[in-house]
Amino acid sequence: MLATLLMLAALQAPAPDTSLESALALARTDIRANKAALIGRALALPDSQAQVFWPLYREFEAETAKLWDERIKLVRDYAAVYDTLSDTKAREFVQRAFDIDERRVKLNRSTYKAMSKKLPGRTVAHFFQVDGFLSRVVELKVLAALPEVR
Repeated sequence: MLATLLMLAALQAPAPDTSLESALALARTDIRANKAALIGRALALPDSQAQVFWPLYREFEAETAKLWDERIKLVRDYAAVYDTLSDTKAREFVQRAFDIDERRVKLNRSTYKAMSKKLPGRTVAHFFQVDGFLSRVVELKVLAALPEVR
């Protein structure tokens, strides 16, 4: 069932469009809009767990959205100077990307701790499995649209 839900999520994106703006729109809206529903279907939580899970999830998703906004700004900043990218600017972009990645890991760890205190371990693991897949689908779409550093 999980594989089916995840494949549906991946396939919900429109026909292949490798434009950067299309990829960024996916990151901002398409997957985000359907993510909670996909996670809800995948986890199929009993009411007792759902009452605990969803408030924690909403906090997590609000912070995740902020990180995605920063990632999108980074991508746009890179695209704006791609043709004249200097070594200094390239290093700055890599450092900004590392910072966002580190903050995402920190958010995952803190959310994991909060969820693990109140929910079964398998439920928490299942959530992070599904969330990780959905995040990577979006990341791959954005990365595929970025021009390669030359």
